[in-house]
Amino acid sequence: MDIELFNKYKKLGRGNWGKDLTIWKTMYTAFLSPLRNAELTPLNEMFLNIFLDIFKARKEGKPIIMHPFNYEPELFFTMEIAPLMQEVISVGLAPFHMNQPYIDFANKIGYGDNPTICNAQRPIISLLMQGAAPMPDLLCFLSTPCNSLSMSYQVFQNLTGIPSFNIDIPYWAYEQENDYYDDKTVDYIISQTKNCVNWMENQTKLKFKEENFKQTMDLCNQARGYVLEFNELLKAVPCPVTSQTGFWNFMTMVTRGGTLDAVKTTKWMRDEAAENVKNGIGGIPNEKIRIAWPYTHIFYDQALLTWIEKTFNAVVIMDLLGHYKVLPHDTSTIENCYKSLAKGTLDASMVGKCRGPIEYYIQYMINYIKDYKIDCVIMPMHFACKHVSIMGQVTSEAIKEETGIPSLIFGCDSYDSREVTSEAIKDKISDFVSQVVI
Repeated sequence: MDIELFNKYKKLGRGNWGKDLTIWKTMYTAFLSPLRNAELTPLNEMFLNIFLDIFKARKEGKPIIMHPFNYEPELFFTMEIAPLMQEVISVGLAPFHMNQPYIDFANKIGYGDNPTICNAQRPIISLLMQGAAPMPDLLCFLSTPCNSLSMSYQVFQNLTGIPSFNIDIPYWAYEQENDYYDDKTVDYIISQTKNCVNWMENQTKLKFKEENFKQTMDLCNQARGYVLEFNELLKAVPCPVTSQTGFWNFMTMVTRGGTLDAVKTTKWMRDEAAENVKNGIGGIPNEKIRIAWPYTHIFYDQALLTWIEKTFNAVVIMDLLGHYKVLPHDTSTIENCYKSLAKGTLDASMVGKCRGPIEYYIQYMINYIKDYKIDCVIMPMHFACKHVSIMGQVTSEAIKEETGIPSLIFGCDSYDSREVTSEAIKDKISDFVSQVVI
């Protein structure tokens, strides 16, 4: 990064951000420091803006709304409310094991235990109780993909008294060609979205502006188009990007969807992949194995996928979150903007694949394997995700019968290395690849 620009960002991070932004400021500094001797990509710039915007909102008295990883922020940007995806904190601390004291504190106060309550949300309870996490003005959450997430947000609300809004996600598909179709599905989400708008207006005294909504959804759908083009490029052999790359599309849309940041970042990622496909360049040298990873990463070990790449010349095409499949939609009218937002909510990463009948997930996986020329499937199932673990077992049998592709399923805590260590996970993967796949 240009030294003058680096110093500008460094200066923006100085001063007292407030007690509850202490960890937030620390994360900003930790993210900025390595960029001194690195290229400032649109992705890096976007992340710096994520941290700075919360600080800016706090200074200017602008409302902050906390939301989970499965609800995108277009509606909040429309209302000029600063969105804070809570997993940026509670999961962002995991690679440094800084989440563990907060997991332990949650245990001590009696809020569940590691195998039953998800550690993607649980640390934020401790952080909020200790005044260490940004204190939002509002909470918004979904009923999916699990009871743990929905229950955790109710605990947040009861602990803090912060007003909250829950969007219920229907079981059924909205497309007529699906066997599990219900024509009320999209209208049901639209109705709740409009109720959420009214709720935010009442809570903040801000006004919902239709022109802002249309502009936000236009930007959102432009970024969605770039992501879909990126997804198509990953069908190339060799895969043009490294294993973790697709995940950043998900992070872009769930933190900055509906902004120019998202458009710039997704276009940059699409362009990088397209250039590599054009030149026959693979994300890893001498690609030999293509892996489907239809669950989340092991967040406490950011080097795991790199180890897989170097050890087996294998590439993880996309994880469950990174395989972002939301289509661009017609946004010519305000009502169509609401429809686009509703369909995006229903199709969002993990929501669209882990709700409703298990047939959703099975068909998704079979298409994934065929489209991306997959050689094997690895599912590191998080202990708290009981429903997904069961889905994985059934789906692996369907995959074997339909495609002949082998699957590895094992339990772990994606956020806490004390439950199952990196070494134990590597041993399982090594045995599977060397004894079953190769």
